[in-house]
Amino acid sequence: MTTITGCETRAWTGVAKRAGLALRNTECDYSSAYVILTTSDPNLTGQGMTFTIGRGNDIVCIAIKEVAKRLVGKKLEDLFANMGKTWDYMLADPQLRWLGPEKGVIHIASGAVNNAVWDLYAKSRKKPLWKLVSDMSPEEIVNSTAFRYISDAITREEAVAMLKSREAGKAEREAKVRQLGYPAYVTSAGWLGYDDEKVARLTKEAVTAGFNHFK
Repeated sequence: MTTITGCETRAWTGVAKRAGLALRNTECDYSSAYVILTTSDPNLTGQGMTFTIGRGNDIVCIAIKEVAKRLVGKKLEDLFANMGKTWDYMLADPQLRWLGPEKGVIHIASGAVNNAVWDLYAKSRKKPLWKLVSDMSPEEIVNSTAFRYISDAITREEAVAMLKSREAGKAEREAKVRQLGYPAYVTSAGWLGYDDEKVARLTKEAVTAGFNHFK
């Protein structure tokens, strides 16, 4: 059985720009913290990432390594069998949870590690991630979901029933996505710090590129 053997991190620091400014985030220097989960199979690694806005990127990398330690030695198939429980397990470190676990640096780091586990899952099945999820049964999708904060709005049983009620059109919807692509919006057209002329220019460029939804 293939197991997780370790974790590597890489930090990328961006060039300071005025793009992405918000009311309180006034010095955005978009950066990324990358994680690579290694396994006992030398041909199988999982990549994940998260982003920061500059200072603190190195702190996130340290946190990623600490979160990933919890997975070292775990069998991949045990993790894949119930990805919802895997997420809960990652957040249940009895000491790291003092620093989070579902907020701040630990939460950001856990998201990056979780992305890497999903990447391992998809690669192990030789599928792109969207196809891996698309091929899941309703029960598998529900088991991949963390219900800790949504069970008062929808139960696992209700979620399974909802997904089963939509199974009839699943193949048709997948065919449509393959033909047309998945609807997406663009965020680059308007930020604080952009004058009206720049917003107009970027919006026109996005429309030319095929976008018709903007954030």
